[in-house]
Amino acid sequence: MSDRIPELGDHYPTAATVVTDPILDDLWDDPPGLWGKLKAVQNDAIGKRLILTGFFFLILGGSVDSVVMRMQLAFPNNTLVSAQTYSELFTNHGSVTMFLVILPIFEGFAILMLPLLLGAREMPFPRLGAYSYFTFLMGGLLYYSGTLFSAVPDAGWFAYTPLSGPNFSPDLAIDVWVLGLGVAEVGAIAAAIEIIIGIMKVRAPGMTLARMPLFAWAMLVTAFMILFAFTPLIIGSLLLELDRGFGTQFFNPEAGGSSLLWQHLFWIFGHPEVYIQFLPATGIVSMVIPVFVRRRMVGYPWIVASLVAIGFLSFGLWAHHMFAAGLAPIVLGFFAAASMAIAIPAGIQIFAWVATIWEGKPVWKTPFLFVLGFLFLFVLGGITGVMVASVPFDLQAHDSYFVVAHLHYVLIGGVAFPIFAGVYHWLPKYTGKLLNERLGKWNFWLLFIGVNVTFFPMHIVGLMGMPRRIYTYPEGLGWETYNLISTIGVFIIVAGIAVFIWNLAYSLRRGEVAGNNPWGGDTLEWAVSSPPLQHSWSVPPIVESRHPLWDQTELHRGEDERLVRALSEWPLRWRAALVTGTATGRPEEIFRVANPSIWPFVAAVGTVVIFAAELFKVRWGAFVGAAIVVVGVVLWNRPQTAPITEQEEVEFEERHGIPVRVGGSLQVAKWGMGLIVLFVAIAFASLLLSYFYLMIENPDWPPAGMVLPGLGLPSLAVGLVVISGIAISRARAAMRGDSRAGLLSGAAVATLLMVGAGVVQSSQLGALAFDSKTDAYGSIFYTLAGFILVVAGAAVIMGLLTIYWTWRGEYTARRHAPVDNVVRFWLTAVVVWAIGFGVLYLTPYLT
Repeated sequence: MSDRIPELGDHYPTAATVVTDPILDDLWDDPPGLWGKLKAVQNDAIGKRLILTGFFFLILGGSVDSVVMRMQLAFPNNTLVSAQTYSELFTNHGSVTMFLVILPIFEGFAILMLPLLLGAREMPFPRLGAYSYFTFLMGGLLYYSGTLFSAVPDAGWFAYTPLSGPNFSPDLAIDVWVLGLGVAEVGAIAAAIEIIIGIMKVRAPGMTLARMPLFAWAMLVTAFMILFAFTPLIIGSLLLELDRGFGTQFFNPEAGGSSLLWQHLFWIFGHPEVYIQFLPATGIVSMVIPVFVRRRMVGYPWIVASLVAIGFLSFGLWAHHMFAAGLAPIVLGFFAAASMAIAIPAGIQIFAWVATIWEGKPVWKTPFLFVLGFLFLFVLGGITGVMVASVPFDLQAHDSYFVVAHLHYVLIGGVAFPIFAGVYHWLPKYTGKLLNERLGKWNFWLLFIGVNVTFFPMHIVGLMGMPRRIYTYPEGLGWETYNLISTIGVFIIVAGIAVFIWNLAYSLRRGEVAGNNPWGGDTLEWAVSSPPLQHSWSVPPIVESRHPLWDQTELHRGEDERLVRALSEWPLRWRAALVTGTATGRPEEIFRVANPSIWPFVAAVGTVVIFAAELFKVRWGAFVGAAIVVVGVVLWNRPQTAPITEQEEVEFEERHGIPVRVGGSLQVAKWGMGLIVLFVAIAFASLLLSYFYLMIENPDWPPAGMVLPGLGLPSLAVGLVVISGIAISRARAAMRGDSRAGLLSGAAVATLLMVGAGVVQSSQLGALAFDSKTDAYGSIFYTLAGFILVVAGAAVIMGLLTIYWTWRGEYTARRHAPVDNVVRFWLTAVVVWAIGFGVLYLTPYLT
């Protein structure tokens, strides 16, 4: 291993070419035709679809809307559009950009790039990736369906109550916002689960956490943030839709609700969402800079630490957006300090990038230009961010165009420019063609000039007092010139996007051939062919450095050489991938990756049917959609017939000392269910937060004169649930001892007990002396109880499936990953039920 960095044109190590390449390529390829596209699960297909669909929504909602809004504001007293249309435009612009553009593009980058970057053949749950794409697409289409019947949301991308409530927005427009974007949020969470497990468990041998590419680190932190941020938003959206469609009182102060509860739930998502968009951008920047300055990244451990620190700190900032909402001064002080503190880890990354550039020898190609543009624009946006973190200044600038300027410098400079850098950097790997450099430089300069011309004047006009979200303004306030300049700037931005589209079209047909490593890159993706094979790596690489193509002369030599070369020869009838240790990168398992399937598409259709049924108030349709989801998920996860005998598995295990899991990886399954449990826990915690927030807001909790529910039947239900947890645990122990009868009887007993508990609890709810529509106490009581029953119902479905597949003989002592997962979820349901019982039935007696 050498400290010397190869020059452009030097020899770089490449992926091994083997005689089985065509066989493996065909094995991993998706089926042809339209039917094949609906069944497709390959990471390159899913990743490209996410990126292209996100770009489509960018043109639709990010560009067209912004041009019309700026044309309206170019002159005072303009009548190009009405106030109502303008409200619809800025609501759509913000909603589409925040939910349907930036995050899907970055998740697309991750699903597309991670197998190559990590030396893996595929993402661990490719069918989950397909489901995430279809839910994102269908959610976006459901959202835009509102235009077909003049139900376009107009309450802002944050949908503050009471404006978004049933009294002030009684039509379907806000339902379109809540339910359409809700489907897309489900897709975002599904993709996040896929990304986390892919990074943690499906890496090349030798790739320890300390050797992971920085883009993988950025996406790992981002994916965890998505789980913690989007889940409270889904719960908040559920409460808002219950208010709108079912008459509950969560956000009605006259009935014990609180309009500020929505702001808390929304901004617990909303401010981390800014960093959810920013961190992947920093990951791209950290990948591009070393390549184009020919210098290893300065401060790798500090950058990793700053990524993790931003992930944590971002969840302590949400009230930064509520400084003008009347919160207590001590609360304002805490959130102001946190808002300033988060600038420290962001600054660490900036200093590391600048130091790397300073020590390097820049190569002035288009990707590097976009990185430099990012540094300039983001630093300016960050400075204004620290300004609005000060409470006195924020009270003056709040809801002014100064905030609009700050937000767009951060999101366009800090997010869009790295996206363009990533496209120019990585697209040649998948097309085999370089993008045109001259057009690329035109693209950069038009965007860079356009962004500054558009948004810098907004700082000035904001400080002059121009409020945001106004559709026109009178003459004589001094705002005219600045607004006209901003409008001209938008057209420069549009010209830059047009040049980019032309560059894509031109280069795909006439671009220069890229070769494997046109930039002299240091990471694994540049070792494979351009475009890569369907499975990326016939022989998985062995990693000994953070910069394997600069530091290693050979990618397939090392302690695990015999194993990785054997994987190119066996198996050739099923898709096999390596599972490695989370911290060590040591091989742990060989597992079977799922084949193409139509069932993720079916499950996505069922998901959108549930939300659409509520949108159009055809509520029986929600049950149909739920049935479709259950059938789709069950059939996509049904046990696959093993294409080999257990003897073949054992022989390979004995030769190479690694377990073969044709029935599913125990490690990947554990991580998958662990993240599902985390999702349930965050959703449950969000409901508990709502319960206790409403309790604090109301001096009488429950309301005076309310008859408290009895403890007898709920206590019986808790007892049955706890015993069911014991029974299912014993069933797992029997399965590990290869006792099919013990597994069957234990699962059956546990299922019967859980069903019995549900019947007891439901009968008690039906006999309560209060309802969900009179006051906020009843609303949160029934909603929390309903959540507990839904979790228990999911456990019952899993128990019934366990009984069925055990009876069919699918589970053995060697193939039992689904059973372990059922037990994990079951015990989660037990804990949720017990805590929920304490909150619902014991808390009223203690207050």
